Amino acid sequence: MAENRGTAFLAAFNDIEAYLRDVLNAKKSDGFSWMANLVAKKGLISREYAADLKEFAELRNAISHGEYRDFKPIAEPLPETVADIERIRDVLLRPALAISVLGAQQVVTFAPDDDIHSPLTTLRESKISQFPIYDGTKYVGLLTTNAIARWVAADLSADDKLNAITVAEALHYSESQDQAVFLPRTATALSALNALTTPLDDGTLPRAAIFTEAGHDTQKPLAVATASDIPSLLKAV
Repeated sequence: MAENRGTAFLAAFNDIEAYLRDVLNAKKSDGFSWMANLVAKKGLISREYAADLKEFAELRNAISHGEYRDFKPIAEPLPETVADIERIRDVLLRPALAISVLGAQQVVTFAPDDDIHSPLTTLRESKISQFPIYDGTKYVGLLTTNAIARWVAADLSADDKLNAITVAEALHYSESQDQAVFLPRTATALSALNALTTPLDDGTLPRAAIFTEAGHDTQKPLAVATASDIPSLLKAV
């Protein structure tokens, strides 16, 4: 016999409530809606999902206080409602890691004193458009196609020759929007999505999210996410 949808709904809701109380170290007196808002603020779940959870809390109350038959609630939520709450439960309890969503990557980096022709060659031969620049083990900037275009426009001489020699000279043409944020290997797809779509202090969006072991800019980059990865990250949350 198929499981009663009300029972499945309550099971998912209870899993979510137990997780929220645990991760927030919440008191018994803390309300479910308050917890839903707080996990959204912490970036553990989207604000849309938080709003859904608050609606689900009302449905949970209706089911719990309704009539039961053979220890099962008579009231049954719609199949899509059960699917929605189970999806949110899975996002919370088993969130997809951003690195897994992005897939295997070979991050290409350069040093400030590298020949400028190296990133130009990589641009021509691959689809990579952003290069983290490291001075030894320290991140110093993000070389983007926009910065390269500005450098070419400014550096091209009357005889159509480029005078710059090093990556540092092209990196000099980076602007405020050519910034990256750093995330740890364990960052979820939702965390990466939030990072890429949250304005920085100057009001601009970051060009890239760089993943390292612990999210430090002195660590080797493991993966890079850009605006082109947002659709894939969205599907995972």
